[in-house]
Amino acid sequence: MADSDSRGARRWERSLLPYLTLALTPILALPVSLVILSGLPDCGSDEPWWELRDFQLVLLPMIADLLPFAWLAVRGPGVRQAAIVAGLLGAARYGTLQVVTLLYSASSGGQDLNESCTISSPFVGALFFPVAIALWLASVVLLAALWFRKRHAALP
Repeated sequence: MADSDSRGARRWERSLLPYLTLALTPILALPVSLVILSGLPDCGSDEPWWELRDFQLVLLPMIADLLPFAWLAVRGPGVRQAAIVAGLLGAARYGTLQVVTLLYSASSGGQDLNESCTISSPFVGALFFPVAIALWLASVVLLAALWFRKRHAALP
């Protein structure tokens, strides 16, 4: 019994787990963001437009990018360092989406009928979600590179 407990504990202390958490969180966060977006009040006349304060709700599930910091509570070789690095990458990913949204909102000028509606559907379809997916893919590539590096370093 003690042997299986220690194996289970070691399994959760692997230093790749914070990176794996970072790579998997968008699989849940992006669909939840789309559901939230579909429920936001639309203030456009010809195509969907949203107010920035409403659109910030779409970014709320993306806060899961900070979950790798939870691995700071785990003691193990390299786990805390991996948690810091993956958490900082997640914070950068979350911050990038915030900055892209704020810059677009500030530069869009708003919708013709309602100047407070500064987030357009072309922004969401052509910039916001592609940037989010590109950042996620970069995380997956980083995870794969780290996994291969650790695997090849462990081989004799």
